[in-house]
Amino acid sequence: MALFDDDELEHFYRRIESRTEAASARPRRRRRVVTTAAIVCPTPEKIAYPDYAAVTGAILALTRQSRSRPSLRSYECRCGYWHLTSGVPRPE
Repeated sequence: MALFDDDELEHFYRRIESRTEAASARPRRRRRVVTTAAIVCPTPEKIAYPDYAAVTGAILALTRQSRSRPSLRSYECRCGYWHLTSGVPRPE
């Protein structure tokens, strides 16, 4: 005994296909989260680099200029920018 007849099954598949087609036809937009409070940098005296590539370039330029080869590393600050720091990384 069949649970569905052919017409019901065909209708079901058509409905699923139309939903799938509609979902892939229009791209979904991610919601943009807007914060009202400005994030203040805890170390405003440090140079703020906009991205990882910029701070890496600064590290390379500084180590090429120095004879003593300073130990530099970068970190992403909570303000959204990247900063340089010296020394060994702190354990987290």
